[in-house]
Amino acid sequence: MNNYAASIKYGVIAGVIMIAIISGIYAVNVDGLASMLPRVAYVVLIFAMIWGGITVRRQLGNYSGFGHAFLTVFIISFTATMMFDSFNYVLYTVVNPKIPAIIKARLIADSNEMAEKLGLNDEKREALLADLKNADYSYTTIVLFERYASSIIIGAIFSVVIGLFVNRPDARPVEKAGV
Repeated sequence: MNNYAASIKYGVIAGVIMIAIISGIYAVNVDGLASMLPRVAYVVLIFAMIWGGITVRRQLGNYSGFGHAFLTVFIISFTATMMFDSFNYVLYTVVNPKIPAIIKARLIADSNEMAEKLGLNDEKREALLADLKNADYSYTTIVLFERYASSIIIGAIFSVVIGLFVNRPDARPVEKAGV
């Protein structure tokens, strides 16, 4: 087993849980995919990065340096987000290609409601809604690769921070002098 097999394992665990969350939201109410609720899946990812990074550190007896800690956590992030983004592509294009239109309609309705609450005049509200109506929410292959790229970049940033955290050595008992 190579040095990063455990990282892949924790990435797969996080990816499966993230997919389960999105599947649950989809099963309960497709409109929920247009809300902030799907972002909860990323909380699972961050938890898995920390948990997996600390667990791997303990299995190894400590990391050989920050680079090793970073790479361990980054592999968890990479594995989980590639699974998650690929699943979303399949969900939006194969399982239910109407999801982008549903999300667009929900965003327009929510924005219209918010504009009314804020008291925007008709001209400003129509300009806001025109932008939303003209936006393309389809999940194309290009969008998939943009998601992959952003997941890698954001995952790398989080991996730096989490890698610094998980790289610290475990507390060891203080040895008394002369014993």
